[in-house]
Amino acid sequence: MASQRERSERTIAAIMAVGRTLMAEQGYNAVTVDAVVAQAGIAKGAFYHHFPSKKVLFDAIVDELQREIADELREHQRPGPLTASVLAEVLSDYLRRAIDPRRRRIVLLEGPEVLGWERWREIDDRHFSGMTRAAVAMILPSSATDIRVTATTQLVLGAVMEAALVTGRADDPEAAVAQFGEVLRDLLSGLAES
Repeated sequence: MASQRERSERTIAAIMAVGRTLMAEQGYNAVTVDAVVAQAGIAKGAFYHHFPSKKVLFDAIVDELQREIADELREHQRPGPLTASVLAEVLSDYLRRAIDPRRRRIVLLEGPEVLGWERWREIDDRHFSGMTRAAVAMILPSSATDIRVTATTQLVLGAVMEAALVTGRADDPEAAVAQFGEVLRDLLSGLAES
């Protein structure tokens, strides 16, 4: 017999999976709590026990998607020295993963709108700021101060966030990723040389 904790974890996983699928297909505004609970096969009370609102569920889904992308990037890291060019490839890979149709609408199109810029950025920073800071510190000259590393990291994260938002709304997201990849490579190469 499953423990209460196991049942609770299964319920949360079912809500998250159904909510994620419906929101990726239909969008946040079109999805109702009733639709989520019907497809998840749970009672409405169980939904509200774990998620006080649809927005809280959406927040959890955005966080889960960003964590997945960060984990995938870590799994696919190339061995060897980190150069500006390699970092640009990693950041372009982030953009490619974010425009996946199962993620694009939630992470790039509706995430900032539904959650607000500040909350969306908190989630993004939680998963990518430390990783990006470590990478930036490796490509900057060894004489770079901590303030310089922090400022450069914020600049890079800002550029990638803007690229992600533009790419998410682009008619041809793949072409946008390629274009931003080139610009990121040039930008990071310039920063590494300074």
